[in-house]
Amino acid sequence: MKLFRTCTALLLATGVAADANSDMHAAVGQGDLGRFKAAVAAGADINTRSASGSQTAIMGATLRGHKSIVEECLDLGADLTIAEQDGYTPMHGAGFQGRPEIAALLITKGKMDPQDTHKDGYQPIHRACWGREQRHADMVAVLIKAGVPADVAAGNGKTCAEMTKCPATKDVLRRAAKDEL
Repeated sequence: MKLFRTCTALLLATGVAADANSDMHAAVGQGDLGRFKAAVAAGADINTRSASGSQTAIMGATLRGHKSIVEECLDLGADLTIAEQDGYTPMHGAGFQGRPEIAALLITKGKMDPQDTHKDGYQPIHRACWGREQRHADMVAVLIKAGVPADVAAGNGKTCAEMTKCPATKDVLRRAAKDEL
């Protein structure tokens, strides 16, 4: 038993995960594509949820903006319907975090619905509209270009224009209304 504890402590102290799945999730957290690929080669299941947050590899990579890992997950056939503990899919994560390049991949390569509606009545465009940075405005533009109506109402009846405080998002919505996107 003492040898087991010593080996486990050594593995954890050196950053080597005790199993392939936990190593994969650690690689996602660090944005380490090489380590991610090694964990998958060692038998990690890309659709396994992490112990914290109950996120699949693609959801974790989406939230953190690790595009190369998202691409690898898509190439490996990640199940995009697996939501995290609160029911959010990667498309919602991309919206909330303002990840336009990842959203474009999820839509084109992953065939995700850009109008995926969560049980709370919000779509990814609404989550992007809450953001205050340029990346959120860029996310709104990606979604509108993918066919999401700029004036789609959320479950509370409000549109993106009514929710956003971001000047860049307001500009995107103005340009979309004039078909200038």
